[in-house]
Amino acid sequence: MRYLLDTNICIYCITGRYPQLFDRVLLRHQNSGIALSAISKAEMYAGSYRRRSPAAYRQEQDEFFSYFPSLPFNDAAAEVYGRIHAFLRDRGQLMGVADMQIAAIAMVNGLTVVTHDMRGFTRLPDLPFEDWATE
Repeated sequence: MRYLLDTNICIYCITGRYPQLFDRVLLRHQNSGIALSAISKAEMYAGSYRRRSPAAYRQEQDEFFSYFPSLPFNDAAAEVYGRIHAFLRDRGQLMGVADMQIAAIAMVNGLTVVTHDMRGFTRLPDLPFEDWATE
């Protein structure tokens, strides 16, 4: 595996916000290996429960999730999360808990985060990231 999808990229693939994105994700998945994090899945499940038809959206999510392995937030990620949190807090630049957890999972597994949230992830100098939504 080389890439970890951020939640916004998953949502864009499912909703078709960037029509070319889903094809790129699947093509790169076949060639390079892409994973999801349990954190992104949790964020998306929370979103599905807020929809008018939660079951229908959940079915779309589960179909999308079936293409990719899911990486947990484990003890190694927890340690890296602590380091990220301290680093950002010392600079007065905290980002969302979920984003820091996703970054920690990526760093522990040596993955590049694929995101459209360039503002948040640019705060972490040791984290490689790419924005496939604008390619």
